[in-house]
Amino acid sequence: PYYNKPTQEGLYRHYKAIASSVEIPVLLYNVPGRVGVDIQPCTVFRLFKECDNVYGVKEATGSIERCVDLLAHEPNLSVISGEDAINYPILSNGGKGVISVTANLLPDEISNLTHFALKGEFTRAKAINDDLYAVNKIMFCESNPIPVKAAMYIAGLISSLEYRLPLCEPSAENLKKIEQTIKQYNIKGF
Repeated sequence: PYYNKPTQEGLYRHYKAIASSVEIPVLLYNVPGRVGVDIQPCTVFRLFKECDNVYGVKEATGSIERCVDLLAHEPNLSVISGEDAINYPILSNGGKGVISVTANLLPDEISNLTHFALKGEFTRAKAINDDLYAVNKIMFCESNPIPVKAAMYIAGLISSLEYRLPLCEPSAENLKKIEQTIKQYNIKGF
């Protein structure tokens, strides 16, 4: 939700109104770091049970325990990782996919990690996740999407480093860290 901090009942009503007004599948987005409010598991479960088209949640609290809780209580819920640093742990716990910032730079690696984990090839998936740790971490040195846009610009994937206020370019110190970090990876076009 936008601007305000609704209660769990407000979140429930908001998402139920959306789910009731469309015939397409609905994925809940739980990104409390961006909106200032967390969709608690009890609200996710309520929506999943009461709205036939609510099929899952993008989980971006950064909590493995949250993902364990969700899947332990609703094994048919699709939990999608929204935290690149913990894609592997979420997938190995039964997550169904990822919505990734790092994939803007390294789509093949994120795709391979996801496919390996979903096929049960956990050693291969973990190795990729471990290799991506530095880039996953630097992508959040400032508010998203500031670092990823800067990285894409440095790598030549976008032609200009433009931001819409109130977002602005990263600090000179972080820009240098972003550049140093992405040089460790084989980014197509870089």
